[in-house]
Order: sequence, then structure tokens, then C-alpha cells
Amino acid sequence: MKSTLSLLGTAVFAACLCHAADPYVGYVYPAGVQAGTTVRLVVGGQALQGVGSVWVSGTGVHVQKVELVPGFPPPAGRQRVHLTHWLDGIARGDRAEPPLPKEPRLDEWRSNRWWTVLGTLDDQKLAIVARDLYTPRNALQASPSLRQMMLVTVSVDADAQPGVRSLVAVGGQGLSAPRPLLVTAAAHTAEPLYAPPHRPRKEPAQADVRVGGAVLDGQVMPGETDVFRLRLAAGRPYAFTVTARELQPYIGDAVPGFFNAVLVLKDADGKVVATADDAARFRPDPELRYTPPAEGTYTLEIHDVLYRGRADFVYSVLVDDAGRPPLPDADGVVAAAGQVCAKTFTVDAPGPRVLEVTARRKGSPLDAVLTLRKEGGGPALAQWDDMTNAVFTGTVPQGECDPVGLYDFREPGRYVAEITDRTGHGGPDYAWWLDIRTPNPGFAVYSTRSTLPLKRGRAISMGFRIVRKDGFSGDVAIEFPNYIAAEGAVATAGVDRVAAKLRLFDDVLPRDLPRTPGGLCPIELFARAEINGLTVRVPVVPCDEYEQAFAWKHLVPAETFLLRAQLGGGGRRNRTNRTNRPNRPHRPNRPSRPNRKPKPAQ
Repeated sequence: MKSTLSLLGTAVFAACLCHAADPYVGYVYPAGVQAGTTVRLVVGGQALQGVGSVWVSGTGVHVQKVELVPGFPPPAGRQRVHLTHWLDGIARGDRAEPPLPKEPRLDEWRSNRWWTVLGTLDDQKLAIVARDLYTPRNALQASPSLRQMMLVTVSVDADAQPGVRSLVAVGGQGLSAPRPLLVTAAAHTAEPLYAPPHRPRKEPAQADVRVGGAVLDGQVMPGETDVFRLRLAAGRPYAFTVTARELQPYIGDAVPGFFNAVLVLKDADGKVVATADDAARFRPDPELRYTPPAEGTYTLEIHDVLYRGRADFVYSVLVDDAGRPPLPDADGVVAAAGQVCAKTFTVDAPGPRVLEVTARRKGSPLDAVLTLRKEGGGPALAQWDDMTNAVFTGTVPQGECDPVGLYDFREPGRYVAEITDRTGHGGPDYAWWLDIRTPNPGFAVYSTRSTLPLKRGRAISMGFRIVRKDGFSGDVAIEFPNYIAAEGAVATAGVDRVAAKLRLFDDVLPRDLPRTPGGLCPIELFARAEINGLTVRVPVVPCDEYEQAFAWKHLVPAETFLLRAQLGGGGRRNRTNRTNRPNRPHRPNRPSRPNRKPKPAQ
């Protein structure tokens, strides 16, 4: 046991080492941009010092500039007074630096490149400086993972396709996990920039949404309630849909581990006319619906349910016509609280059958329980609640709530599958779908990281989670391109997780390897297994692993795997050799080459 723990500790330490150089992006503010505009984003995180570029997926979004925000040390007493006086002068229209105080003790003053040029900074940079100077420093509440910032200027083509993009920070040694960046057709309205507490309170941001939709962008800091004024039309149904957890689904050092937003809508007299905590069904991001009886200016407030706040409590509110997309045609609906739905089916011959309910995976709020009986009643032959061997994937994991069961029928006949809600609830949208089939053994594989920053001489660790289906228990091998050497990339029978060590096999890459303008290579990974005498090959789902509330691990799917290959010593060599031969199959488990002999000391 002691040796096992020692090996486990070594493995964990090695995994930490390989991630140490990777930059971390904790938030992007604002969360989205409108097509046809240019916006400077604030990107916060950790290990951002070496970031030289930022990559955004898709077409139509162009990164113009990346600038690191200097870290702000605690200023000396007189230095703080001097800086705040300078900021007040700038607010009055005087950008000249005020005279230094008598006996300034300049040897005690801290150095910061923005402090020396306050008069040349724009409003966004001045707000960043002011927030740092006027916000009390609390070491117990500060999060090291959000300590650093950079400014990323992006321009978006007018015909850019609306949707969710991925933003990745490219560092000198590593890559960050992707963060969502929303591209919309609707105009954006952001909350006012930070102003020191002694200045007059800024008026709330205003948006006219009587015609067309609008997007409201904000960032809730400790104890804050953000306020927007909206001009609404009479008799028109509106939906106010928050996107917050989709942006930052899991926070490792906070409870409950995500920004739990609340919406409050008030009329012109300050009367609360509607509130929303959670959305319909099971989404924690609220969705508020309201039809104004009269045209006028309304106030929308948003805050955390516990009045918490921090830099990664970023949100986007879409205001548009209230319309809920219908669920696809279902096999049945638990329409009332406590209702038990029944579906009768025939078993023609003895043998195993798989019974699988789909509900949460299609957006239904049903937390299904599946019970199997013979037709005509009698005791339950089997009952299933949640899916076993589930992997927690997605921004709000739900797939494990859908039960899947395997039952070996001893005799043919008529049977009944009963579906009910585990919590005793029901409603018109508590839909379910039931699949009854003979077993079809198979598997799915998910990664624990989607970015592969590989550098010659440096290995990284990459984990994989295997979900076995319909009784499959054989070996699963992860395949890699033939220019990547992998150790430990095989899950033996019954094993559902492995950690592989990856490195560049040599200093030659294929000439036709696709590359983004930033030098990243979108690639695919596959996994293979032998099932009933046949070779089955499936794509690996790219994911990144996050921790929630100090304990739980979840996987968030990514668009693609991103490889960054740093060869060193003059870069890629374009000679023709074995790695450039077309249609060469992957070699998933190529053994490592022995280390070269060291050169003699000079």
C-alpha cells in the first residue's frame, strides 16, 4: 500500500509539473462581441506573463493586439495619495501629473509602468488602475488564479457567424484551456466602467430594446448588484436569458462552485414586476419572462444569490422576444406530479436487452427512474435510477440522470417499462424517450485536456476517461499521430481511466499538417478496441478537466484538440522522410527512443 501511494504521489507531482507552464484563462470580459465591431477584452488568469498571442476559433474574428497588464504592487502611503490625486485630476480633465509631495521618500515608492504614465492611459486602463487602488486587499479572498490580466483587442467581421467561439492563450511554453467567446448579431451594452467610491455614482447603462434584441455585459464584483435601464414596448413578450455558468461552469475555490445569478426587473416606479433565480427546467442560469403592460423605462438588476462576487463572475444577458424552442416529439411525458408512465413491449426470445431512457440529455427536466415488470403487474423485475459508469461532461452535467439498464430475459412475453420522476415532480415538458435494444457493446473516450503544447525534450501528461457500453470490458488503445510518442496510452480490460505521457517523437513534422495563423494545429485523436472479432475505432472527445467547489471533477468538451509543436534548433525541417509519407497509419504505442549520449563538457 505504501509503495502504491508513493507511486500515486509521484504521478500527481509529475502531472502538476507538466501543467506548471501552461497559462490559465479564468475569464473573458466582456463575454461577447457584436459582429462588425472592434472590442478590447479584459482576459484574467494566471501564468500570463509569457503569452504572446491569442487564438480564436472559427472565421471572422481577428486578434489585433495582446497587451499584458502590469502587476500592481501595494503602493507606499504617500505614493498612493499621489496616484489618487492624479486620477482625480484626470477625471476633471487635467491629465498633467500633480506636484510630488514634500519629502516623498522616493526610495520607498514601488515601480509600475502604468503609474508613471497615468496621463496617457485611456478610460479602460484608468478604471483598472483605480479599481486596484481603491479595492481593499484581502489575502484570504484573493484568488491567485485570477491575479493577472491582459488586454486583447479583437475585430469582428460584419458577416461573422453568430455563435460560441473558443479563445486560447498561447504562451511561451504552453497553451491555456479554451474559454468561450460569444459572437452575436445584436448590439451590446456594457455596465459602466469602475469609478472610485468618492466620485458621483455613474448612471446605469441604458439600452432600447423595443425593436430587435440586445445583449447586456457585466462582471459582478464582491457585494455588487449590476443595474441596467431598458426601454421596453407595451404588450411585447420579452425573455431575459442569462449566460453565466456556460462561460465559467466550474470554480474550484468557491462554493457552490459557480456564479449563481439572480435577475430582478422593476418598473419606472421601482416596483418589482418579475424575478428569476433559475431557468426553466434545470439550468442554473436564470431566464426571466415578462410582458410589459405599458411602454416605459424598466430597471434590470443582476446579482449573485449570496451576494458574492469576483472577477470571473462574468455574465451576458440576451434580451429578445420570449420564445422557447419546443422539445422534439417524445415517447411520453410525466405530465403531473407523481404520475407513472408505462410502455408495454414484447420480448420475442430469451436473452439480454438494454433499456435506456433519454431525458436530461435532450433538455427535459425529468430525473427518470425506470422500473421493469411483467405485463399485468407483479413485483419489479429490476429498477434503475442513474446511469452507471457515467463521466461528468458538459457545463451542467445531466447525462448521469438518465437510467440505463441491462436485463437478461429468461422467457419471451409481454413486459412493461415504467417511467416516473425521482423527485415526484411533473409537467408538460417532463418528456422522455425509451430505447429497448439488444446489447451492442461499445465505448466512448474523453480526454482531460484539449491542448497539447509539445516541445522537444519536454513531456506532458494527458488523461483519458473510458465509458464502456452494453457490457464491453476489453482493452482500449489511444492512437496518436506518428510524430507523437505516447507511453501508457492503453486501458486494459475493466480499466476506465489512464494517464499517458506524450512527447514529440523527433524534430520532423509532416509538411501538410494544418496550421492556424498562430501556429496551432487542430488535430484528431482516436481510440480503438477489438469487439467480437472486429476492430472498432472511435474519435476521442476533446475535453478539459475542471474542479468544482474544492472536490468534484468535471470534463468540459472543447471544439477540437490543439497541438503546438515547438521543435527548437531552427524550427521545423522540411526534408522528406517517413513522417511525410502520405496515408501513413497512426502508431499509438511506439516505444521511446533511448536518450542520446550527452556531449562532453567544453
